[in-house]
Amino acid sequence: MIEKELTEFLAFISTEKGLSPHTIEAYQRDLEQFVETCQINKWSLDEIKLPQVRQHLASLRKKELSARSLARKSSALKQFFKFLLREKKIKSDPTELLLVQVKQKRLPKHLTVEEMFRVISMAAGETDLEIRDRALLELWYATGTRISEMSQLQISDIDFEEKTVRVLGKGNRQRLLPVGDVAMSWCRKYRDIRHEWVRQANLKQMEPFFLSPYGSQLSRQSIWKILKKYTKKAGIKRSVWPHMIRHSFATHILRNGADLRAVQELLGHRSISTTEVYTHLDIENLKLMQSKYHPRS
Repeated sequence: MIEKELTEFLAFISTEKGLSPHTIEAYQRDLEQFVETCQINKWSLDEIKLPQVRQHLASLRKKELSARSLARKSSALKQFFKFLLREKKIKSDPTELLLVQVKQKRLPKHLTVEEMFRVISMAAGETDLEIRDRALLELWYATGTRISEMSQLQISDIDFEEKTVRVLGKGNRQRLLPVGDVAMSWCRKYRDIRHEWVRQANLKQMEPFFLSPYGSQLSRQSIWKILKKYTKKAGIKRSVWPHMIRHSFATHILRNGADLRAVQELLGHRSISTTEVYTHLDIENLKLMQSKYHPRS
């Protein structure tokens, strides 16, 4: 019986809510686990109350799932039963009083200031490609943008006189970001090279700012390869991925006294709670301080 309701729910979130295939697959996996629990216990739809839902979640908890996974599965159940109630397939929502376990916040991994400087300096600017890469890395670190925002950056978005860059972020929200002298200086050097690449490719105009020597736009994958290249040259052994540049930007300016609200604006976060995760980054330093100075450590 409940399998039919699950099929209807998946169709609903696909067509009416327009969720991505990845999200729908996650809902399906999570709810199929619940359907399996119902089959094992021979629960009909009418028999499912809050104790049954809690029993299911308790069985998952025994499998040592993370708090994040349990929160996602609880949320899927709440959405499913909310749908069933709206469709009048059940008389009451068994998850109404279910408390979704709070997700554990992962502390964002970042590069140290010394590591960040070392990576950037590996693009020494001795060739045209190195000048482009240096401009990209300097601007990326100077603004804390997402890799997708760097890829989509247009030459018209950069005001070389005012030293600002206009970024189109999530939800088509624009933000205007200041750019330091060092990053802007490298962007000017690259602008001349870029102009020559566009001319040689016989292109009248090419809006994306970061290009290949053949005049094509740098994709996110290409930018990631550039980061990997200079990370390796810098001798950094641990894994580094694009979002770490953004995390490094936020961490470094906060540690140097930046206001949290200002960082929220720079990063383009809708909610200050998203930005607040960076305030927890000094926990290791605090541990060291405590062990060094606390009389009972």
